[in-house]
Amino acid sequence: MKKLSVLLGAVGLVLTHSLAAHAAKLSLAGRVELSTSQAPVGDARITVTFHGHEVGIHEYTTQRTIRAYTDELGNFLAEVKVPDRRYTWTHATVEISETSVSKQAEIQSACWADSTGISRCDKSFHVSPISAP
Repeated sequence: MKKLSVLLGAVGLVLTHSLAAHAAKLSLAGRVELSTSQAPVGDARITVTFHGHEVGIHEYTTQRTIRAYTDELGNFLAEVKVPDRRYTWTHATVEISETSVSKQAEIQSACWADSTGISRCDKSFHVSPISAP
């Protein structure tokens, strides 16, 4: 399996409000952990939907969806190419499937443009464990 390059920062780095970002590529790198123990959640199906609107026209909304899976350390990378400078990307909705150790979750993450023009949403996601019988 190709080693994933994951950009993780402190949770404080995640922006609390939406920022406009133009890019030719959308990227969300993350890590899925159990909320009670920070143990990694491997082999979870991740569905990322990036939300945006046409530049200058907020009435015309758009979205792009991509799927990925977490590796054994809970890391994942979801990337999709989009037309350069046509859209403003504001946030992403991340759906994390139920696994043998965790419940299903849906979380939002703000997006921002980095110095290379990639719109990024990097975050650690915490999911609830399935209770032991």
